[in-house]
Amino acid sequence: MSSRRAAGATALDAYRDRLREEPTCPECGYTDEGGDWQTRYRERRLVYRHICRRCAAVDTRVLRLDGAE
Repeated sequence: MSSRRAAGATALDAYRDRLREEPTCPECGYTDEGGDWQTRYRERRLVYRHICRRCAAVDTRVLRLDGAE
C-alpha cells in the first residue's frame, strides 16, 4: 500500500497537518478551531507546543530526529 501526499509535502508537513486536526485541549476539552502549534528545534528534536486559548494549558509533542525513542 502506498502513501500519497500533496506535491512538495514532507513527512514533517504531514505530521504538523495531523497535529492541526486535533486541537482539543487535554485539560479542559476546549476545541481550538484554527489554532496552531509553535515549533522549535532543540538538540535534534522538533518540539511542538500548543497553548489552549481557554485555560492556557500547554500541550507538548516531541519528535526526535536522532532515531532514539
